[in-house]
Amino acid sequence: MTSHHHKRALRNAATLIATAFLLLFADSHETKATDSVAVFVAERSYDLPALVELSLANNPYTRGDFYKIAAAAATVGEAKSPYYPKVSVTATGGYDSGYNPIQTGPEAYSRVSVNPGIQMEYLVLDFGRRAADVRHAVSLLEAADLEYNRRVQTTIYALQESYFSHTAALTQQDSALTNLEFARTTHDMVEAQKKSGLATEPELLAANKNLSQAQSEVVTAKRNVEVTLGNLRVASGLPANAPLKVSPPNGNIPLQYLSSRVDQLIDIALINRPDLAARTADIRASHAATDRAKADFLPKLSLQGSYTSQNYNYNANLAGVSGSFNGSYNAVGGFAVLSWDLFDGFERVSKVKKRQAEEAEARSDAESTRLETTRDVWISYNDTLKARKAVDFTESQTISATENFNAAQAAFQDGLATIIDLISAQNNLATAHSEQAGATADYLTSLAALSLAMGENSPRSNKHPD
Repeated sequence: MTSHHHKRALRNAATLIATAFLLLFADSHETKATDSVAVFVAERSYDLPALVELSLANNPYTRGDFYKIAAAAATVGEAKSPYYPKVSVTATGGYDSGYNPIQTGPEAYSRVSVNPGIQMEYLVLDFGRRAADVRHAVSLLEAADLEYNRRVQTTIYALQESYFSHTAALTQQDSALTNLEFARTTHDMVEAQKKSGLATEPELLAANKNLSQAQSEVVTAKRNVEVTLGNLRVASGLPANAPLKVSPPNGNIPLQYLSSRVDQLIDIALINRPDLAARTADIRASHAATDRAKADFLPKLSLQGSYTSQNYNYNANLAGVSGSFNGSYNAVGGFAVLSWDLFDGFERVSKVKKRQAEEAEARSDAESTRLETTRDVWISYNDTLKARKAVDFTESQTISATENFNAAQAAFQDGLATIIDLISAQNNLATAHSEQAGATADYLTSLAALSLAMGENSPRSNKHPD
């Protein structure tokens, strides 16, 4: 698993860096590389897949993690740079004058000089310092890539949750409007019957109350539609007031059953969860940092070389004798330098202890994430089972409420039921439809939450249990 995530991190980092350079290049020419991919179009109606694409393209959190990966990849290059020789160029030039006191009198001079030079240093042996730095940087790059993958998963889940809530709110709004229309029709009928003496005052009061309640439920339903739409817009990376048009699912969504046991799902999650793999990468990064701190106790061997061209032009005089001189001199030097810090006030000892403590902390974080992963799957799995039972219950309740309403309506038309019986049956039917829509949204959201807990981007294939 480690090798797989490591190679994937490097591949993704290379792709992301290339994309980042394209974005920067495009920005400098007043264009956007994403314009042809997932730019928001107000006239377009978005279904769930299109909303996921829009969210991943516009979400500032995923974009921020993207640039974290680019920064981590640049850090890898920075860590590898000491493997190359360091070359620098210097040049000094100017005028100075002075004197040297000697026995025969002051030796005065004035001169103009130009001294270009080049220096090179190459670290030959560092007892693992550079290798540890590279391992540390590569592990952090891998962790950043895995955290980005997890951010994508949480972004998709947030979008799914908002979408299911909004579509449920739309269904509940339709149910509330239908109930209002029936309540208004019933009220008008009872009012007409009251005027002709065929209905009583209590029946008219019941119709008035039912109409007021239906109107209140419509107001609440419309409010829920607007709130869930605002949440969906933000989850899509848009302002809450953006003119986003949403396409609800076409037809009925197949609601299937989980086909796997919770123990199997936990095992899959422990393999697939990017954040858990990121914690493992953090352990490797901390271990590399510990190795780097220990390497500081050892010497370093480097090669140094220099070349300087000294061009001079000066005047000098001594005891009445003066002269002018000019010319150049090439100075060349090469050395093998061994450096070894023998005592530094226990700074290196403290640094090793600090790195070891950080490594222990990283291992604890990994174990915590592992436990949290099992907990997330366990809770999500049981929430899904509960939500699926709620769907079955509300479906049966809707069927029963529909049959009761049809029976009450027929009985009312035959004069065998009162208007209060009919109103009660209609209210029960409207409540059943609303609860069924909410239960369906909860079940779909629980499936998305289970996928998130398992480290997957979409719900697994399900079927009815045998």
